[in-house]
Amino acid sequence: MDANNSQPKFWSNAQTYMMAGICLLLGAGLGYLVHTPSATVPNASTALVTSAQTAPTGMSGGAPSAQDMKRMAEKQVAPLLAELQQHPNDAELLAKIGRSYLAAQQFQSAQQYYQQAAALKPVPETLNEMSFVDYSLGDVDKAIATLNRAIKMDPKNSKLLFNLGMFEWHGKSDPKAAIAAWQTMLKVNPKDPKRAQVEQMIAQAKQHLNIAPGTKTDKPAM
Repeated sequence: MDANNSQPKFWSNAQTYMMAGICLLLGAGLGYLVHTPSATVPNASTALVTSAQTAPTGMSGGAPSAQDMKRMAEKQVAPLLAELQQHPNDAELLAKIGRSYLAAQQFQSAQQYYQQAAALKPVPETLNEMSFVDYSLGDVDKAIATLNRAIKMDPKNSKLLFNLGMFEWHGKSDPKAAIAAWQTMLKVNPKDPKRAQVEQMIAQAKQHLNIAPGTKTDKPAM
């Protein structure tokens, strides 16, 4: 992903809050849909494909404050937490609560509920989302381990393999591991609709195989 590209505006003209899906993009316009809500990844270039819902009444234009985000999360999860009192072992409900917290960038709270959901029912979708929370909290190794756990359950899942490559590249500065993940993705899904984009990512990563992390280079970044 081009590190020189400016970060996208996740909030525009005041009325964007929840997002239905997240895309990790290569450059401008190349991405792969990952079924997780919107959130900002620290120290990585990410862009989101959004499906906006209306923000709470009274929010002004521009990005919401941390307090706004927390209030939105609390409002969103209040009925879910009430339901959880009646169904404390509902893994899907726990994951839904985690998803709401993730959408509001309340990562610690999201992690708590995702972990409970995964302990009860460790399905690939939940693990995928949980890995994004781990990554957002700065625990790259845990994020990668969580994704690998999901891949063992669903080894042909393009989204999981795509994300694994992104985490290896951005989080670990390991182009070799990123290439391996993306090549596996294309091998098990040769007709994947994003094949051309992933092949371009692989080509760019290959140019960095012999470059030490942090070294200044004119080679195209991802």
